[in-house]
Amino acid sequence: MGQLRDSIEILFARLGHWVFRRNKITLVIVLGLTFILLSQVPKLSIDTSNDAFYHPDDPIRVAYDEFRQRFGKDDHIFIGIRPESVFDTAFLSQLADLHEEIEASVPHVNKVTSLINARNTYGQDDELIVEDLIEQIPESADALAALRSTAMSNSFYRNYLLSADGQFTAIDVEPNAVVAGSVSMYGSEAGESGPSETSLKYVSTEEYGEMMDVLHPILERYRDAGLNLYVGGFPVITDTLTREVARTMAELTPLSLLLNVLFLSLMFRRLSGVVYPVFIVVVSLTATAGAMAWLSIPLDLVTAILPTLITVVGVADSVHLLSSYYREYSRNSGDRENAIAHAMGRNGLAILMTSVTTSLGLLSFTVADMAPVANLGLVAAIGITLAFVYTVLLLPALIAIFPMGAPRQASRAPVLADSLLDWVADVSCRNYKVIIGLSAILFVGALAGATQLRLSHNPLTWFPEDSPVRTDAVTIDSAMGGSVPIEVVIDTGQEHGFYDPSVSQRLDDATGAALKLGTPAVTIGNVNGIHTVLKEVNQALHGNDEHYYRIPNSRELTAQELLLFELSEADELRKIVSDDYSTGRLTIMVPFTDAIQIRPVVIKVRQYFEKLFADADVHLTGIGPMLVETVHDLLTTMLKSYGFALVAITGLMILLIGRLKIGLISMAPNLLPIALAMGLMGWMYMPFDFSNMLVGSVAIGLVVDDTIHFLHNLRRNLDRTGDVRRAIRDTLHSTGRAIFITSLVLASGMAIAITADLNSTANFGIITASTIVLALIADFFLVPALMYAVYAKRR
Repeated sequence: MGQLRDSIEILFARLGHWVFRRNKITLVIVLGLTFILLSQVPKLSIDTSNDAFYHPDDPIRVAYDEFRQRFGKDDHIFIGIRPESVFDTAFLSQLADLHEEIEASVPHVNKVTSLINARNTYGQDDELIVEDLIEQIPESADALAALRSTAMSNSFYRNYLLSADGQFTAIDVEPNAVVAGSVSMYGSEAGESGPSETSLKYVSTEEYGEMMDVLHPILERYRDAGLNLYVGGFPVITDTLTREVARTMAELTPLSLLLNVLFLSLMFRRLSGVVYPVFIVVVSLTATAGAMAWLSIPLDLVTAILPTLITVVGVADSVHLLSSYYREYSRNSGDRENAIAHAMGRNGLAILMTSVTTSLGLLSFTVADMAPVANLGLVAAIGITLAFVYTVLLLPALIAIFPMGAPRQASRAPVLADSLLDWVADVSCRNYKVIIGLSAILFVGALAGATQLRLSHNPLTWFPEDSPVRTDAVTIDSAMGGSVPIEVVIDTGQEHGFYDPSVSQRLDDATGAALKLGTPAVTIGNVNGIHTVLKEVNQALHGNDEHYYRIPNSRELTAQELLLFELSEADELRKIVSDDYSTGRLTIMVPFTDAIQIRPVVIKVRQYFEKLFADADVHLTGIGPMLVETVHDLLTTMLKSYGFALVAITGLMILLIGRLKIGLISMAPNLLPIALAMGLMGWMYMPFDFSNMLVGSVAIGLVVDDTIHFLHNLRRNLDRTGDVRRAIRDTLHSTGRAIFITSLVLASGMAIAITADLNSTANFGIITASTIVLALIADFFLVPALMYAVYAKRR
């Protein structure tokens, strides 16, 4: 194993000579390939929609796609309004104006529904009339009172368009299911009937942005006119997240680079020591962005951390190589070629291993069930690999091409720094048993804290508590009982299955039962389906007698009533039942809250309807069940990625060190910081959600880098001196300095995320930065203590 390591180090030294002598052609080839990737960057998109959480072939995504192709969108925009009086002539006039302006101006809208055009079904001279609730704004007190009585008594409106107390109303803006020109397999778009998967494009992030660009100014004008308006729904949250992700990346990436420039200036005090690493980071970032666009991987809440991650990794690689280069450059009186070859030979293997281990830590995400996490694993590994390639090729080429100042005499390190490093070495060796024992106690305590971690998934909590998107959603849910749909899809397996009155009767019976399936944390606000339509039509055709507000008692009558309604409101009917009346949809609305709290409701709803319709195929889809499935995927993703990363990186550590025992022992200082971070999260009752779930695999890939560099150089010093205490001290004086700087770069680069407005990004930054600082302490104390315990008798 030692011979293999020596051979690889020689190859890296030769690579340094080769690149130095062929610097221009190396630069042209590398930058040419980078330009090819850069040309793909304009194709890069941002996607924070619910679809982005699932792979296209995921059964959950497939079922949801089939649902919205058949019935249309379930994620609507809800505009809540709390006027002084809903049933007031002046307000109803404003409501009509707002309704009409949204309908006329906002793109990608399928239908706008409010009290103005709410379905009003009644009979007149043996004729079924289905018309808008408000054909003309009433002006007299009697007419307004009659309107209020009609609206308040209609169960279809309750907690959908009108709150139970009648003091809050809503406008439902339903987006198109697919983009204009796309073709639905169910023929819902432009009257087409054949499937065309290549042209099918669902209305999602991009279209939501176009809708909100028009809708927000409209709402602001009506707010200025005195209306208390609130806007919510998943499209609103998706669009706000998209804008925040773009803004966060635009702000954090320059800040991260600025901090790197500061640390590099303090460390090297050379222009080249600042410009070269920053240049490598910039080309690494642009090439990675191009690779994402080429692979059709969008930016989302997870991949948004890539710029910061690649920045700190790229700088860390450059720091180790330049630190060794400048030291040798000064010793050899300005021999740049031999200095860079020496630096490549001394650090190339360690940089390669750190790149591989970090990539493996992130590649562990590719086995995740969640698409954004899997995408992060793939793209981050590509970015880190590119950063490594640019470091070992561009850095020697740049050093060869551009002139450099005269070599500086190796200056003595400050006495305080020398004394501090000597103290660290002495304390670690003299008290190695205490340090190891204390670390073991901390590890056990951390594991105990980690058991207190609770899963969570609530996109609203990613925003600050006082953000409009969060407060508006809470206001709408409080007034209307819920804005998140649980869609129950019932397939009878028979053509005209919903003509059977027993099917609709069971749906009607289920409405009251479903309202009781909620929990203290999650109430059910509204339940609607085809049974509501049938009861309205049946009452209308029986002289509007409220005693006939019930399901028809025969198959023939059911078929006739549905046909009459279809002649009046075919589009309305197609949203709740299939063309052949074999499959129907029941929508249950719940508040937008933590998916952990929604999960018991989803389970009870599924169990109830599977039992009620044992003779049919029942499945749940929609935003609510998909949020719940995300929690399950969080857990499986964590277990898979952490396990894969641990096994793969442990194997590489054993391979690098060449001894099984030492390789296993060396993992302790890498696992302890992560365990401590998880333990603190548990003891502090911090939710384990989509943002901080990634900390473990990302951190293990980053913190193991410093351990590799420390052990790589410790082995070299131990072979040279034969004394473990002296080898530890020499390693701290050389590699320890670089580790200290790179850890500061890594921690500060991640800590920059704390300034983000998104709580998810800020939490990830602070936890990861804390883990890196804890890893630095472990590398300075626990690693020397462990190595001293192993090699104490070696002289």
